[in-house]
Amino acid sequence: MSAIVGERDTLLQATAERFSTTADGKAILMSASTPVFRVNSAGAGAPGSIAITAKPVNVVGDIVFSVSAGTALQVNGNVATVDFSSMTTDTALVQARIREFGVDYIASYMVSKVFDGVNGDTGLAGLNTGQAFAYKRAAAVPGDSPGDVIFTFATAAITTPAGNDLANGWSKNIPAGTAPLYVRVSAASSRNATDNIAANEWSAAVQLAKDGTDGLNVAPVRIYQRGATNIAPALPSAACTFTFATGALTGLNNGWSAQVPTTGGAYLFTSGATAASRTATDDIAPGEWAAAARLAADGATGQRGTVTVTAPGYSAWSDASAVYELGRAGYGAPVNRDVVTLYDATHAVTKYFDNGAWLVLGTVLNGNLLVDGSVAAKALSVDKLAAISADLGSVTAGDLYGTTLHGGPGYPTNAYSWPGAAAGGGFHLSAAGLLMGNRNAGAFVEMRSDGYVAMPGLTISPDGRASFSGQLSAAGGSFRGELVAATGTFGLIRSAESGQRTEYDSKGIRIYNAAGKLIVRLGEW
Repeated sequence: MSAIVGERDTLLQATAERFSTTADGKAILMSASTPVFRVNSAGAGAPGSIAITAKPVNVVGDIVFSVSAGTALQVNGNVATVDFSSMTTDTALVQARIREFGVDYIASYMVSKVFDGVNGDTGLAGLNTGQAFAYKRAAAVPGDSPGDVIFTFATAAITTPAGNDLANGWSKNIPAGTAPLYVRVSAASSRNATDNIAANEWSAAVQLAKDGTDGLNVAPVRIYQRGATNIAPALPSAACTFTFATGALTGLNNGWSAQVPTTGGAYLFTSGATAASRTATDDIAPGEWAAAARLAADGATGQRGTVTVTAPGYSAWSDASAVYELGRAGYGAPVNRDVVTLYDATHAVTKYFDNGAWLVLGTVLNGNLLVDGSVAAKALSVDKLAAISADLGSVTAGDLYGTTLHGGPGYPTNAYSWPGAAAGGGFHLSAAGLLMGNRNAGAFVEMRSDGYVAMPGLTISPDGRASFSGQLSAAGGSFRGELVAATGTFGLIRSAESGQRTEYDSKGIRIYNAAGKLIVRLGEW
């Protein structure tokens, strides 16, 4: 079926069945996207038009549309369109009719206008509301009024009269004092920015607050005393006064103090009481102290700390002299890490004591304390130098022993192996042998510790056999021995440079006598 491209095809698409076997249920159905034009306050309607489709059901015949007066109708097949601009009435009745065998089948569709309401009049301004407060201190409930005032809603405060004072001793803010505090409240309500509150608009006075009974000052109090035995001392027998502001306690007796004493015996005792009063001080009676209890006791005397002793008059070191000087200085027997220096005008030795022996005291410097370049190489005298990373510059050495030397991008580690083709060159020197260059890249020299030598074109095995490949050019000198399985291209081969000799070249063989004269020639000439 071809695409729908013209009015005729549209009509055919929407037409009813020409023939039907159904004998009943005949009707016309009418539908539209909306039955309403919405009209705004300016008189414009939406949508601009409404298309009404009539579809016959089991009815055969031409559809005839009609519309009520005041409205124009555009008909296209079984579709009737009502334009808002052509509808002069608020409602329009559209009918579709088909006559079949003398019988009329009619369907109706109502189109209406729905109007927006008219904007109403602007309403009255709303009310500003607020609350005004007035405060007063008095021994009894005051019956007077704060008077007439003006309340400003923007600041939510009384602005007239100015200042803090109101009539009859009332004020805008809570006044200072100790008498009971009363408050009066008035509601402010107006459509204006302010509201005049009359004197009779204030509510009755209500007590807001009053001074209560002073609270208690409470503090724990502890006292201390040392004794020579573990028997608790007698408690204070006199009344003591505690000051809450400073925490000071006065009037203690029987050897008690408010601080932990440093002398008086190895045993420390303590007792406690609670100071409670509504005044600045409290008197603590003797019976208020708790039973004395031991708080602590001195431990056993520990070992003394290490000391440093310097003694003159010694031309040589003596362990016994070091022990003697420690005792003479009042320190008794030596302990670990004691340091003694024995010296005279030309001699000095310093040693430290460690587990029964006197050892030479050396100096250890943290490497982080040394400034770079501050220690010269000639100042180093070491048995073993390890974990060093340095730029040594020019080095002169009598006997330099190393396990492995390696360098270059192809030899980042001390492994005896050729680098990859793209890894670069360098060298490796160790007990295993010498590697130079990069065999995988084609330029290399290898000399192993077992006598094996290899380079491009030449290999020497540990058994003395040499293998050569490639081209030998511009060679001079003499050759002795047997050349086996050799192949190549030779320009000239001769048994001697002059005199009696035999020569071979590409043209043939020539033989010369002792005088150098040609005597035999074989080949092409």
